Amino acid sequence: MMTSFMFACELPSEFTPEMALLLPQHREHINRLFLKGTVVSYSVSKHRNAIWCVVTANDEQEALELVAGFPLHPYFTEVLCHPLMFHNAIPHVLPEISLN
Repeated sequence: MMTSFMFACELPSEFTPEMALLLPQHREHINRLFLKGTVVSYSVSKHRNAIWCVVTANDEQEALELVAGFPLHPYFTEVLCHPLMFHNAIPHVLPEISLN
């Protein structure tokens, strides 16, 4: 059974040029995980010093390995993992089609 895990990942207070170079690769990686349904939410703080995400995995070790595969992971200064009882989100609803 898949379980959800909330991750809080801290980044250095100064966003370096080396980190900026990894952003396209990181975003592409996260987008692939969204398409697979492995990452179900992803947020970045305004100051770019924290990332929060919810991932699904069979167990905590698998979830930790998933986050360790993030291209920005070498720059994370702290990673906190919280197993979740549940994760609610507003469902994405397609707009109604107007026939006029």
